[in-house]
Amino acid sequence: MAQSNVKSIESLEAFHAGLTRLSSGWEDSVQEIRMLIQRAEAYFSEDRPRYWRDQTRIAERELNEAKDSLAQKRAAARPGDRPPATEASRKVQMIERRLRDCELKQRQAKAWSIEISHQCNQLLGPLADLAEHCEHTLPAAARELRQLINELEKYSEHGNRAP
Repeated sequence: MAQSNVKSIESLEAFHAGLTRLSSGWEDSVQEIRMLIQRAEAYFSEDRPRYWRDQTRIAERELNEAKDSLAQKRAAARPGDRPPATEASRKVQMIERRLRDCELKQRQAKAWSIEISHQCNQLLGPLADLAEHCEHTLPAAARELRQLINELEKYSEHGNRAP
């Protein structure tokens, strides 16, 4: 039989209480981390791509409107009747640059979405292991410690009764 040198059952009780609190606290933290990871993944895989897709559509619409406006200014019956189209031409160029930027951001958002999703999945694996410890391993250890404390208390009571 293994020997032990237990000096204080109260310290084991305190350790048991700490182990129980640790398990509960870690479980809450793991859940919070899991939610943060899921929010980050949703932001990069849904929100940002949707935003740049919408911005690209808006820029395409604005470009069509600007080109229509430019074409109307250039379509005067006589060259002398044409209003200057330099401002409209600059606006078309500016919107074309914006459209190119939006399309670039849209492609980048897709690439980031894939990368962030991969990184989040890599985090969720070890996090699941930690959750397993919080939900099962630590509570099992606390239950086993409780049984040992109960046995020590019985042993201590039995030892105090002996003459």
